[in-house]
This record gives sequence, structure tokens and C-alpha cells, in this order.
Amino acid sequence: MKVAGLIVTFNRKKLLVDTINSMLEQTRRPDKIIIVNNASTDGTDEILKNYEEKNKCIEVVTLNENLGGSGGFYAGIKHIYDKQEYDWIWLMDDDALPAKNSLETLIAYYESLSEKKKRKIGVLQNKRILDRKKFDEINGKSFELTAKKRKVGTFVGYFIKTEVVGKIGFPEKDFFIYSDDVEYTNRVWKMGYRVETVIGSYIFHPVWTTQLDYILKKKELNLPLWKIYYIFRNPFLMYKNNEFVKFFLKLYFKLDMKMWKRINPETVPFAKKGLEDGLNCVYGKIVKPGQKEIKE
Repeated sequence: MKVAGLIVTFNRKKLLVDTINSMLEQTRRPDKIIIVNNASTDGTDEILKNYEEKNKCIEVVTLNENLGGSGGFYAGIKHIYDKQEYDWIWLMDDDALPAKNSLETLIAYYESLSEKKKRKIGVLQNKRILDRKKFDEINGKSFELTAKKRKVGTFVGYFIKTEVVGKIGFPEKDFFIYSDDVEYTNRVWKMGYRVETVIGSYIFHPVWTTQLDYILKKKELNLPLWKIYYIFRNPFLMYKNNEFVKFFLKLYFKLDMKMWKRINPETVPFAKKGLEDGLNCVYGKIVKPGQKEIKE
């Protein structure tokens, strides 16, 4: 079994170094590690050049512009698939930390299955840990090989068969960020494959503070304004041909917008624009990273 690791990065060089090192330090290292540099401007290119020179297993793919996570994963998966050398692709963000035996455990679980069950598996997912202290305590430890069926996937420890990519195609590159992994996983299921989370294969990944965290737990809200646009827009693009789902999405997001307004009124223009563009099927990078205001 040959495995290609895939990391997509943009302007997070300090976090990226930890992610690369965690891949290199795996008890079962990927045969190749592809890093897609989304036109970073913070010196990431120099760091990646150094890694590429010192590690034969690392290959850097540099994009001419920032295409977001969606465009980055599209480019990376296509690059790996076109090589026709690898059986599996292991995807993750540039701020994720897989446990030392994370890949080894994914493979061990798959190999423990019968041939019939192996044929049904399309994606295996790492079990995400949100608490860094808890992650450090279990990092590298062995656990019983069990798994749970998942309907929703995330490109954080996403282990997909290359043959499945050949049948469902590449991720939706024009989402820019958010929902591309959910839409992609929907295609995996529709093609008749299973998606499972392997409980003993862990990965640490921090998350943004939610509205409920802010209201109930008094946590500081740390979600950049510009990302709210894509949170509101992309679910409508994902279900653009399903009027029933779109109807309920519209109701949900109108309620959600009221909660965002209560937390921070500056979020409302981004939410409104995202809702409007989602209903009108507007794709692409409309709101730029770091953008702090939007015209209504």
C-alpha cells in the first residue's frame, strides 16, 4: 500500500512546521508528502524549500494565487491522482497534528477487515481531538481498533482511496473555503462507499469559537469576519438542486444571522451577502481573506 500525504497551507508557517514534522515523525510515514502552498506571503516558501531539499519524500506544489482550502485540495488531489502511483491519499489542514501512530492505525484497521468489507470502504477518518492537553496524553498510545460510520467528513485526517477519487472526481474548487469536504463526502456515499472514523487513530485540530461557546461559556469569539460569508454561502451551493433542503437552510440561516447580530453586528453584512450569493449560485473567491467590511 502506497500512501501520499497532502497538506494545504496559506500564511501559517509556524503551525505548518508542526504539521509537517508530525507527518515526518509518523511510525508509518507516508511514502510521499505533497504540500500545496496557496501563494503564501509570510515566508512559507523559504521554509518549504528547506524541507524539500532535506527530505526526498516531500514535494511542494506552489500555486500562483490563493485558491483557498477548496482550490488547494483540488490541486493537491489532482496532482497526486495524475501520478497514478498511490493507493491512498491522507489529507489535512496546516494546523492539524496527527498522533505519532495515526497513519499506522488507519492502515492497521483497514487491513484487519475482510476483503468484502475492504471493498466497501471509501474513506477512513482520523478521530479529531479538540483539547490539546488530552491529545498530548494519548499521543502515540495504542487503542482497540474500532470504527464508526460517518455521514459527514472533514479534510482533517481524511484518508481516501485513490480509486474512489477516480470515480467521484476532485473536490469543488470554487467553494474557496468551507463545505467542500462535506460535499465531497456526499459524493463518496452516493457512489456506494462507506465513510468511517477510526476511533484509535487520533488527530488534534483547533476549532473556531462557536456562537454558543460565546454566549454560554463566555469564550472570546475568534472567527474572522470574512469567513462568515462562506459559512452562509456554500451550503446553498452544495444543495443548489434541492429546493426542499434550500428552503430549510434559508430558515436556519436567517435565525443564525440573528444570533450573529447579537454577538457582533459587523457580521451581518457578510452573512447577508453570503445568503444572497448562495441563493443566486455565485461561486469563487468573492470575499478576500482579511477583508473587514462588505458593502450591502
